[in-house]
Amino acid sequence: MNKLENKVALITGGSTGIGQTIALTFANEGAKVLITGRNEETLKNSAKQHENISYIIADVGIPSNSLKCIKHVEKSYGGLDVLINNAGVAFFAPLEHTALEDHFDPMFNINVRGLYEMTRLALPLLEKSNGVIISTTSGAAVSPMANGAAYSATKAAVVALSKAWAREFAPKGIRVNVVSPGPIETPIFGKMGMPKEQVSEMLKGIVAQVPLGRIGSPEDIAKAFLYLASDDASYVTGSQLMVDGGFTA
Repeated sequence: MNKLENKVALITGGSTGIGQTIALTFANEGAKVLITGRNEETLKNSAKQHENISYIIADVGIPSNSLKCIKHVEKSYGGLDVLINNAGVAFFAPLEHTALEDHFDPMFNINVRGLYEMTRLALPLLEKSNGVIISTTSGAAVSPMANGAAYSATKAAVVALSKAWAREFAPKGIRVNVVSPGPIETPIFGKMGMPKEQVSEMLKGIVAQVPLGRIGSPEDIAKAFLYLASDDASYVTGSQLMVDGGFTA
């Protein structure tokens, strides 16, 4: 039997990269999946992967959009079993070259504030289903990177929120965990506002620090999400699962 048969999963940031791969992995395991994102074209392409995947255009940085998602889930599926907080943005630059409105605020608005509000709104549905919450953090949460202080701080905040929620929601029958990817080959590297050559050099430097000697794949991460979402992890809550090739070991 499929691990997520007849489960309903909401995946924010599900149009590309890790989110897109999680969506397909969950759909292949029997889940009905709703993905969110800001770009309709990439959402459509992601939804075409499987008949069990549908999409809704939504920006988690806008509270009314998160409410729209939860209302859509309740109306279309009747409930929610798994919330995947995957939407996120990353900007890397030396502190003196950053500004609150261009770097700090956008990351905290989406990576932390948006995640907080989506989780708050989804809670009543998850309580009814004894559901699961899994959020995407980063190895940077425990091993912050130079020129990435604000990004690292957002991901550390998600870890703290999730560990607190694991204790808070346990009496409600809800499990809460995080997956912390290490260096993964995803489109986010092209969205850092850095020249391609600089990104390439950065990746080479990172790979040199990975004991397994390679960049990870979205499939590596999706398998970790599948485990935590399934009954295989029924006794796992409050955990931070590092999937990073030993990068933070």
